[in-house]
Amino acid sequence: MNNQPSRSQFSLNNASTEVELDLLNAIVLDDIAYPWNPESPESDAYFNSLEEELPLSDLLNDVEMTTACQNFYSQTDKLWPIIDTQNALYKKFADFAPKNLLNKLGKIAINVVDQVNRLGSTLSLSDQLVHCVSEVLPGWDLEDLEVMARPLAYSMRGEQNDAVENTLATMQPVDWYDLSEVEQARLSLAIALYAISQVSS
Repeated sequence: MNNQPSRSQFSLNNASTEVELDLLNAIVLDDIAYPWNPESPESDAYFNSLEEELPLSDLLNDVEMTTACQNFYSQTDKLWPIIDTQNALYKKFADFAPKNLLNKLGKIAINVVDQVNRLGSTLSLSDQLVHCVSEVLPGWDLEDLEVMARPLAYSMRGEQNDAVENTLATMQPVDWYDLSEVEQARLSLAIALYAISQVSS
């Protein structure tokens, strides 16, 4: 290759020029080419040399690798209920409440149900609803939220969808911020009820 550009032909005034030169050097001037067919016999030597440069066996032993994998899978398993619950909330309530409120209520409902199941807590459904909503509407008095949550919690003994649908039927199709504080609280309780039922099923 007689027409190879030399570094002296380029100005080294800034970092981007240096990066461009390094890239050009890697593409044009280096003798080692990337093996485009990984199944060819020549590619084994190339990949082996890369592995020797950064031996993963020095980073983690088998026990550490197994533990790290188990932790990773445990964390990803926790994400699926959140995603499923939030998708269900978006589908049901996207026209009634902002996405960030639905996200937060979904996460809180999952934590509440998990705490009840894991610790064997005797937290009533009404208390679970109040706990969820008090975190997204902190200006409300807990006793007032309890009064509003009781009819929803008692209807759960029958069919929770009826309680949610009845609440939605009384809501005006307006923007969340145009709802009164009482309507926001009632809707938030209905969303929390729906989220808890999704997580519990």
